Amino acid sequence: MFALVNGQELLLGPIAFNYRLINSSLEEDLELDYRVKSSDYSQVPIQITEEVKILSTKDEIPDFDEKFEIVRLSHHEITDNEVIFYYTKIEKTIEEIKEERKKEVSPKRWNRENTTISVIINGTEIKASTSRENRLGLVTKLLSGDGPYNFKFDNNIWLEITKEDLQNLITQIDLKVQEAFDWELAKLTEIDACETKEAVYEVDISDPVSLNPANA
Repeated sequence: MFALVNGQELLLGPIAFNYRLINSSLEEDLELDYRVKSSDYSQVPIQITEEVKILSTKDEIPDFDEKFEIVRLSHHEITDNEVIFYYTKIEKTIEEIKEERKKEVSPKRWNRENTTISVIINGTEIKASTSRENRLGLVTKLLSGDGPYNFKFDNNIWLEITKEDLQNLITQIDLKVQEAFDWELAKLTEIDACETKEAVYEVDISDPVSLNPANA
């Protein structure tokens, strides 16, 4: 990362070597004719005038616990060859931790929603995807006519199914999907009820064992 400075004034940074942005600042803020090229990053530090320089940057970030703390920029120091950015630790509030934790729940619900279920049709056990795409396809088929339908399931299993069979399959899928959304709501409620920061992280939002590829 880089910085554009004018003496002890920080004009840009920390930024990637955006030569267009740097040139714009040189022209508009400093009224200088000097221009840098995209390849000039390898030449940093670049002294444009006695005071105006392009310098590399360094972050001084203290060790911190990502669960309970964040770091924020507090101040910077301009030296001859670099700009040092200093960060301080700030403790998260319990509400901030709850909001972060709740954002993790929806992807876990999606994993639970998009799985496969086993259903018995005409004495044969079949596997059916609960994905939204598959659900939409089944509903479209259900509305297309009265059947019966020749249907291909996983493992190249072909079955003749009636409209009632199809409706039952959709119902079983819907139940599984609703189960996932009920789980999501329960976890959000559980997180909201936590009274300590540690308790928020004790709420179990892990995927069930059946969704773990190692157990598939």
